Amino acid sequence: MKKRFITIISCVAVLLLLVPNVSFAYSNDWLDGDTELSAHRGAHVVAPENSVEAIKWAGLLDYGFVEIDIQETKDGYYVLMHDADIDRTTNGSGKIENLTLEEIKSYNMVTEDGTVTDIKVPTLEEALEAAAKYDVGVNFDGSKGDWEDKDFVDYVMELAEETGVLDKSFFVLSNKEIRDQFNEWYPEATVTFLGNASENVEEDIEELQKYKSSLYTTSIHNIDEKSAQKIHDAGMGIHLYQVNTAELYNEAIKYQPRLIETDVIIPGGAINLATSVEQLSKLNVIESSGNSLVLGTNLMLVSLYEKLDQGHKVIKHLENFKEIVNYMHEYDHLPDYVKDILIINADKIISQW
Repeated sequence: MKKRFITIISCVAVLLLLVPNVSFAYSNDWLDGDTELSAHRGAHVVAPENSVEAIKWAGLLDYGFVEIDIQETKDGYYVLMHDADIDRTTNGSGKIENLTLEEIKSYNMVTEDGTVTDIKVPTLEEALEAAAKYDVGVNFDGSKGDWEDKDFVDYVMELAEETGVLDKSFFVLSNKEIRDQFNEWYPEATVTFLGNASENVEEDIEELQKYKSSLYTTSIHNIDEKSAQKIHDAGMGIHLYQVNTAELYNEAIKYQPRLIETDVIIPGGAINLATSVEQLSKLNVIESSGNSLVLGTNLMLVSLYEKLDQGHKVIKHLENFKEIVNYMHEYDHLPDYVKDILIINADKIISQW
């Protein structure tokens, strides 16, 4: 009798493992929205990548989504970090798998040019809470984290639901077996993989149509108008990544994507660029308050002309702004990456006029 009872329990356990998790009430309405920018690793134009601050500023600067990477610490906590170690993005060193959460939190995050901040590496929970608070969707990068492990996946999904980001999220899982298993567990979730619209658009569409909710992801370098139209005809949204120049941004817009993922393009016009300058000054990336004041004042003037719909003055003053940026950079008053951000976004605004 005891043996029979154990057998029944074992069978029930196996069946439970095979049943998809359908308890979450999903809404993927966001897929039908207008084109938005997605901040790769958060808005690291103004904050350390994969930080709560980068997620916060993504919301404040009007990005629609953030892309995040998940890594596991030695003591079983999940943190945001692209690399397997903390050497590049903090003032500490060591592999994440060999460090406890407390050890990682003892270090400070750094900006693109190595400026040390008082910002700490966030846990996944802290990151998703920030995404919910600042109303940005989440792109979960499936190349990090153990997406074959059901306990890990369940934890991510439950946390996403608890924090309120599940209804505006998607999962980039390029390994087909892992993606199919994930889809069995959570068939309502939006999935995608890194496709190549220039070479495999029809095969990619066929693969994505197997899922209840999907998105076509491809590099801006691997798409053209013909392949974009095929994706639209299939009723799919397009997610373009590696869009990091004004020229590529203008090309991406032509394909009417749902998301444009970028490291450097800032949404909107001169006012958001001025806000970015102010934030970089607060982090001491722009060390001189005088320089930040000059840059900010110029951008506020451009913003006024934008509101007055005086395009010729917008262009004129942004060209002057670019000369100021290059002058400051030449005399070591601006880091390389800040110069690039300001020039690229000035060019983006100019092209819109």
